[in-house]
Amino acid sequence: MKLPDFLDDADLNALRQKMGAKQLGEFELFDPQKQLTYSEREALEEGHFSINAAELRALKDKTLAYKNSRIWLGHEQKYHLAYCQTVQQLRHRQVSVVTGTEANAEDDLCLECLALLKYQGVDSRRVRRNEFTEHVQEEFDLADFKKTFPFYPV
Repeated sequence: MKLPDFLDDADLNALRQKMGAKQLGEFELFDPQKQLTYSEREALEEGHFSINAAELRALKDKTLAYKNSRIWLGHEQKYHLAYCQTVQQLRHRQVSVVTGTEANAEDDLCLECLALLKYQGVDSRRVRRNEFTEHVQEEFDLADFKKTFPFYPV
């Protein structure tokens, strides 16, 4: 079946002219089941967005995602950036978790997540050394992390 070319339709062109629409519009499909709504994006930026852990996705690069955004996940004074053992256990227990796109300064970073991602040379062997873990905790910057792993959109 061939669709008609609506640009050649005299009635539609006359209507468009009456409306003062000089250019054709664009349409982008928005699916709130797969894409973040404006209020969800705001809540994620504030770091106060609760979701069921079963709604988390692990992307191919092992980072965490909710709908079309990478996120961090807060659990027991730590925030997680990857699909580490702790996150896997939470996901299977189907608990409610706090997520966001901006880090909470008083929470510690899960070093297992960084080792899983091999972020800036962090690996599971080096994480066991106390002086190294302290250095990583102090020097980690979520803004730099976002340059390597952009949070929105994915």
